[in-house]
Amino acid sequence: MRELMKDVMKPKDTCSICDAEYDPDEGGVQGYFGIMPVTFCVWCHASMTDMVFHEHNIDPDDLRCGMSRK
Repeated sequence: MRELMKDVMKPKDTCSICDAEYDPDEGGVQGYFGIMPVTFCVWCHASMTDMVFHEHNIDPDDLRCGMSRK
């Protein structure tokens, strides 16, 4: 039973939204929403990020770390 729970609680290697292949080198991410494991491909992750920026009127250029000389 414990082995089954370990497998259920491990993020999969495909996107939780579109079922595309997960590749961390391309910008995909894995993690947890609470205790639910999730995986996002680069496209779905970028789309969700863009949606949050748009919804909250955030300019991504305003998120620089402050080390820039611009």
